[in-house]
Amino acid sequence: MYGLFYRNNGRLSLAQVLSNSNGSIAQDLATSYLDLFSGLGLKVQNARLFNPFGVKLFSTEDEQIKRKVPKECSFTVSYLINSCGLSPKIAKSVAERVKLRSSKQPDSVVRFLKNRGFNGFQIAKLVRMRPQLLFAHPERSLLPKIEFLNSIGATDAELADVCSSIPAILGQSLENVLIPNYKFLKSVFFSDENVIKVLRKKRTWLFSFDLQKTVSPKLAFLRDLGMPEANFALILSCYPPIVLQRQDKFYGNVKKVIKMGFDPQKCEFVHAMQVFSSIGQSTLECKLDVLRRWGWSDEDVRLAFRKCPIYMSASKTKLVSVFNFLVNKMGWHPSAIAHVPSAFTYSLERRIIPRCSVIRILLSKGLINEENKIYLSSLVINSNKRFLDTFVTKYQDHVPQLLNIFHGKMTIGELGLEFEPKFVMKNCSA
Repeated sequence: MYGLFYRNNGRLSLAQVLSNSNGSIAQDLATSYLDLFSGLGLKVQNARLFNPFGVKLFSTEDEQIKRKVPKECSFTVSYLINSCGLSPKIAKSVAERVKLRSSKQPDSVVRFLKNRGFNGFQIAKLVRMRPQLLFAHPERSLLPKIEFLNSIGATDAELADVCSSIPAILGQSLENVLIPNYKFLKSVFFSDENVIKVLRKKRTWLFSFDLQKTVSPKLAFLRDLGMPEANFALILSCYPPIVLQRQDKFYGNVKKVIKMGFDPQKCEFVHAMQVFSSIGQSTLECKLDVLRRWGWSDEDVRLAFRKCPIYMSASKTKLVSVFNFLVNKMGWHPSAIAHVPSAFTYSLERRIIPRCSVIRILLSKGLINEENKIYLSSLVINSNKRFLDTFVTKYQDHVPQLLNIFHGKMTIGELGLEFEPKFVMKNCSA
C-alpha cells in the first residue's frame, strides 16, 4: 500500500492511499511536485529530501516491517537496506542470521566487492545468500581467493557473476578446498580454460565438496570398468549428480546399469547413470505409468531406454504432450515411438510440430506419395540442413510458404489444413 502525505496548516494529512499495483502513481504524483517547482525556477537542493507542501511518499508494507523489527536488530536491518540494497522484508529475515554491531567491518567488505566489479544487485544477492561474508577480512580472506581465481583465467566480471550465485566460493578455505579442487578439476579437464568453462556454469558442487575425497574414488571405480577419460569430463560438466550421490547409491546404480546391458565405454552408460542418480523411484514409477497408459509394454520401455536413456528425464507433461501429438495428430502407433525415444528430448513446439507440419503439407499436395515412407527417426533426428534439403528446399517452388512453416513462422491452419491421423498414418513408419 502506498500513500501521499501533505502539510495543511502545520498538520500532517493523508491525501491519497493507493494499492501496491498503483504505487507508481503515487511516485508520479510526488515527482510531479518536483517538476512543477523546477519549472517555476525554484531551486531544489536535494530532490530526495525536498518536500513541497510536506509531500511524503510512503509504503505501509515497509513501515509495518520496520515497526516489527526488535530494537537490537534495527541497526542490522537498516544497514542491510541502505548499504547492501536488500528489501526491508529480506533484510529482516537476514538479520535473524547475523547481528552487526557497527558498520566498519561490513563497509570494508562492501567497498572491496565494489572495487572488484560487483554491482549493487550482485552484492545484494551475495549478502542475502551468505551474510556471514560481511564479517570477512577483505585483504586476508577475500583477496587471496579472488587473486587465485584470476590467476587461472577468471576475470573480475566473471567472478562477480559466479560468486554472487555461489557465495560459498568466497567462504571456503583457499588452501584446503579451492586449490585442491582446482587441481582435481584440471586433472580431468586438462587445462585452466576448461576449468573456467565449468566455473562459468555456476555449479554449486565445485566448491561445496572435497572433490578429491568424494568424487575421485568413484571416477577411479568407473575407470576400472573401462570408462574412457573423456567421459569423466562429460560427467563433471553435464551430469555431476552421478558422482555426487551417496556411495551406496552410486555403486547400486552402476550395478543396475551394467545389468541392463549398458557398456561403460559408451556415452549411453553415462546417460543411464544420470537418469538413476537424478530421478527418485516414485517419480520414475509415475513416468512408467504414463508410458503404460499410452500402450507401451515393458519391452517397449526397455527398448526405448536402451536406445536413449535420457528420454526418461522428460517431465510427465512432456511425455504426454509428445504422445498426444505423434499418436493423435500424426497417426504414429505408440510402439513405433519406442524405437525413436529421442523424440521426447526435443522441443515439441520448435522442432517436432514444424517438421510434422511440413510433412502434412507435402502429403496434402501429393508431393509425397504412397511409395514414400516417412520415418519418425529421420523426421526427428535429422539435422536442420538435412531436413531442409530432403523436405523443404526442393519443394519450395510448389509451396513457397514451406520455409516459414519449417521455422515456425506460419501454421498449417493458415493454409487451410489440419492434422489428420488417418491421412498421415499410412505413410509413416518408425
